[in-house]
Amino acid sequence: MKKKIKGSRSWSRVLATQALYQLSLNKNIDISLVKKNLLKDKETKNIPDRLFFFKLVNETLKNKKTLDKKLEDAVKKKNFSKMETIIKVILELGLCEIVYFKDLSHKISIAEYNKVSSSFLNKNEVGLINGILDKIANNIINE
Repeated sequence: MKKKIKGSRSWSRVLATQALYQLSLNKNIDISLVKKNLLKDKETKNIPDRLFFFKLVNETLKNKKTLDKKLEDAVKKKNFSKMETIIKVILELGLCEIVYFKDLSHKISIAEYNKVSSSFLNKNEVGLINGILDKIANNIINE
């Protein structure tokens, strides 16, 4: 019997960030093609948790308006609209996990998105993402 390989959720988060970033830059792109191409990339030894990847991307896209509203409220609408696209994407994914993935600790999700953001951003921007996600998570807990 062949052992099923369990993929990495951390790597799934990186791929989800890449997928949503591509989609935000090109609204006409076929998201299913983007997902397929990211998952079949063999240039890395990292193996994603495919189910987690699909759930994360799909939930984030499905709830984008709600997520963006929460983010706008947390950082002021005009500040959110001026943020770099990659920062917005990481915040949307992190917030999606905090709000819709009840089986995950928000502290773990925030720590994971700190790691993801450090792959793409400088230390100050990582701190910004950490602060925003932490603020929203605390507000949700205290509701």
